[in-house]
Amino acid sequence: MRSWRGLDLAGNNLSSKECLQIRDQANEKLAFFNKQNDILGEQVFELLNQNCRVLFYPLEDEDVWGFFEKTHGQSFVCINTSIDFDKQVFTAAHELYHLWFNHEQELILASELEERTTNIPKHELKANRFAAEFLVPELLLRQEIRQRKIDDVKIDVNVVVRLARIFLVPYRTMAKRLAEINMISVAQCKDFLTLPEDEVSLIRKRLGIELIERSNKISLDTLIDNALSAYEQGQISRAKLEYLLSFAKTTPEEMGVPDVERQSRPSDDELDSLMEE
Repeated sequence: MRSWRGLDLAGNNLSSKECLQIRDQANEKLAFFNKQNDILGEQVFELLNQNCRVLFYPLEDEDVWGFFEKTHGQSFVCINTSIDFDKQVFTAAHELYHLWFNHEQELILASELEERTTNIPKHELKANRFAAEFLVPELLLRQEIRQRKIDDVKIDVNVVVRLARIFLVPYRTMAKRLAEINMISVAQCKDFLTLPEDEVSLIRKRLGIELIERSNKISLDTLIDNALSAYEQGQISRAKLEYLLSFAKTTPEEMGVPDVERQSRPSDDELDSLMEE
């Protein structure tokens, strides 16, 4: 008989009833967006963008995967773009749970999302399980395994790494997901999870399946568009425009806005010509 109890890998657990409820929540949302037959991957960012204002910024602390905050009735999620891309994807799915079902403001910590610590709040465990169910639905995962003619005894670390890349989720997430659907044992899962991150990276290189590069992307919702519109309508000075665009590490020139004042000044050659006259 299938067990839906959450994996107790770090002194944390979810009940069978809670796991079933989260699975149903994930499936209902996938059906609502007509994504039941799709591997979601980076499409999760567009779904997040439909539900809140999303900021992408390379935070210096890689232990912080992002944060969720409510200000003046608006929900904001910031994704740390200096972490691995698959972790950004998982963070986005994790935050969708909070937006839809929990509404808790939070700092998104690697230790809690990867469940490498004890006493994780129940709503964080639920958000993690939702992200896994949402990004890696059981039917799609079993379908990939069948298509690749993989049986239970053939699931080794190479298989876990390949499947993680297909679904664009962290290696640890895929290892736990395989145990959650009883494709591997809890003991096997624990063995997979003991593998250091640098060894996982070496396996990816050996198999030729490198992760999508960290982008260090900066995208501050509508900041750039609003700043440019305000400048074009004469509502802010060029100095104010330069200040606002600096948050996105860009300049008016890079956004196609010429320095009219500088262009209106005569060049050195023009000045020499005028002096000769």
